[in-house]
Amino acid sequence: MKEKLNLALYELKYAFIGIKRHLLLCLSAISAITISLFLMAAFLVVGIHVDHFAMNVQSDLSIHVILDQDIVEDDQIDAIENQILELSNVDSVEFSDKENELELMIDEKGDAFSIYKGEENPLSNAFFVYVQDEKQIQDTSEQIEQIEGVSSSAYGGSSVTQLINLLDMVRKVGYGVILLLLILSIYLIFNTIRTTIFSRHEEIIIMRQVGGTNAFIKRPFEVQGVLIGLFGSLLPVAALYFGYAKLYEVLEGQLFSNLFSLIKPNQIVWQVGLIITLIGLLIGGFASFWAVTKYLKVKR
Repeated sequence: MKEKLNLALYELKYAFIGIKRHLLLCLSAISAITISLFLMAAFLVVGIHVDHFAMNVQSDLSIHVILDQDIVEDDQIDAIENQILELSNVDSVEFSDKENELELMIDEKGDAFSIYKGEENPLSNAFFVYVQDEKQIQDTSEQIEQIEGVSSSAYGGSSVTQLINLLDMVRKVGYGVILLLLILSIYLIFNTIRTTIFSRHEEIIIMRQVGGTNAFIKRPFEVQGVLIGLFGSLLPVAALYFGYAKLYEVLEGQLFSNLFSLIKPNQIVWQVGLIITLIGLLIGGFASFWAVTKYLKVKR
């Protein structure tokens, strides 16, 4: 146990010595990784919110199916509902009688329509149909219109599908940028560690001559890479912690409407902060392992 502790302290000590001897190079790598991780954090926040917005849109997304005026009997309504439920893309169906339809119209268009309450109600019974795949909502709406007893169906038109496609595109672009930033960060740490190794090649030769194994030689460099990744993640995590809370406060928790409500800071800051820190540690460790393994393999 004592030997393992001494070995860990040795590796940590020489990792800091490596950083100190190549301070400018390491600071350059830390700065570049800080910028990369900051951008990753921003795109992760955007990506998580796009998923959140898409779920909100999908949960509110439904096909409004209006029945013919003469469809008033329970057995007629049940028969149409069963036919709708048999469609492959339909998830659930919610009945809305004509009184409820009038209340919805009053909420949407104003109290002037209150005069139609009671026997003067000209509206028909209806259904709200929720789908499994929102991208097939147009086809599902057209299939429902073919059912006997259905007067019309509407789902918001092309604007809804365009919004869903836009959110999907933003999400894919964001995650693509994150992948590119990951590759860039790994490359930066790889070059930093490789330069450090080349400048300390005499030490490595001496270690080998006195019986040092590859694992013993590699570990201080790997720890150095992990430290670079850790230091590079500190500022992005701090900026996320204070910046997102301020942004949430300024925007009062939403963009444009409740449909685009922001995720509360305590639900997202720690999640993204932990991901960014782990990414910093992993890319630091991986890039260092790659660089030193490649060097030792060549110099075997």
